[in-house]
Amino acid sequence: MMRSWLFLVISALLPLTGCSFLPQQQTSAQTQQNNSLENTITNVDVETADLGSLKPEIEYIGTTAPVHQVSVRSQVEGRLLSLSVDVGDSVRQGQIIARLDDNLLAVAVNREQAELATLESELARAKIQVKNAQIQLEEAIVQLEQAENDATRYVELAKTGLIAQQQAESFQTAAKVAQKAVLSAREEVNIEKQAITAAIGRIAAQKAAIAEQQQRQTFSTLTAPIDGVVTTKTKEPGNLIQPGEEVLQIGDFSRVKVIVPVSELDLGSINLGQEVRVKLDAFAADHFSGRVTSIAPLADSTARQISVEVIVANPNRQIKGGLLARVTFLSARQQRVLVPESAIIEENGTNYVFVVNEVKETRQASVKKQPVQLGDRANGRVEITKGIQPGTKLVVLSSKPLSDGENVSLSILSP
Repeated sequence: MMRSWLFLVISALLPLTGCSFLPQQQTSAQTQQNNSLENTITNVDVETADLGSLKPEIEYIGTTAPVHQVSVRSQVEGRLLSLSVDVGDSVRQGQIIARLDDNLLAVAVNREQAELATLESELARAKIQVKNAQIQLEEAIVQLEQAENDATRYVELAKTGLIAQQQAESFQTAAKVAQKAVLSAREEVNIEKQAITAAIGRIAAQKAAIAEQQQRQTFSTLTAPIDGVVTTKTKEPGNLIQPGEEVLQIGDFSRVKVIVPVSELDLGSINLGQEVRVKLDAFAADHFSGRVTSIAPLADSTARQISVEVIVANPNRQIKGGLLARVTFLSARQQRVLVPESAIIEENGTNYVFVVNEVKETRQASVKKQPVQLGDRANGRVEITKGIQPGTKLVVLSSKPLSDGENVSLSILSP
């Protein structure tokens, strides 16, 4: 009875057990099929071709400074009465920025003007003397004419015997005296005219002296020689200023300059007008462009370095003086498309790369075999002169040889 019961139980369970084996076999077959499909897709590393130069860029450290820095100095002595600007203030060319006490200068001007008035009086007197001398000359000429007429008439009378010869000679002598008087009067006129000329010269010199003193008086007002910003102030109101002493400095920050010491070994790659890239630690996220404007003719005899001046545009005046600047001298050589050497495949004398087509969400794509022309090689990179454009994605490493049109799977390191 027990055996029959066990037989019935085993018979009932046998079909159920057989049904459970079938799904497991189907799942295993599906997994093997998927693994086989995955093994047919090649894993690749991909990079993007970019523009660049194989020649390394040169970077030097310098300090920013205004393109122009002028020192405002006093040309006269005086006490500083007022100073209308402070460090950091913007000024315009011609703007009045300081005033000195000009009392002594005003006294000097008045003294020179008084001297001018004296000279002008002397000139007036000299002109009167000339007129008097001219009147005397005219009188002498009249007397000469009268004396000459008398001498002529009496000489004729002496010839006829109406008067004595001695009397006629006396009139001739009087005519000669009158002639000398005319010559003397003319000389007196010339002398008085020369006095006028001398007086006019002294007046002109005095007017120049007055203009000089007036100009010196204007020096008591200090004006800004350029547009810019006050960078330094060395004097305060109340200070006694001597001629030549500095009152303040003004910097023009419309552009800034950076002086960098360049090794003589790198000088051959730097030229006037060459473009540079400037990075400032104060503006880490920004890049500024500039140009080489000056190369010093002499090198430092100890360090063998040459000063190179770079000018950087600063339209917003955001770059200040004294900032640390990192200057990169960009290569004048034309930039080319650069790719890793591992991306190049050579077959029968022709070079190829595998270009990656549109990448799907599954990070799978197809590749295209693209012939390229190569340029120079350096540091594991090679120039592509023809065949691909910047921004092209291409295979740089593959788990096995690729063929044109093959599907690939991008590694996690690929962009």
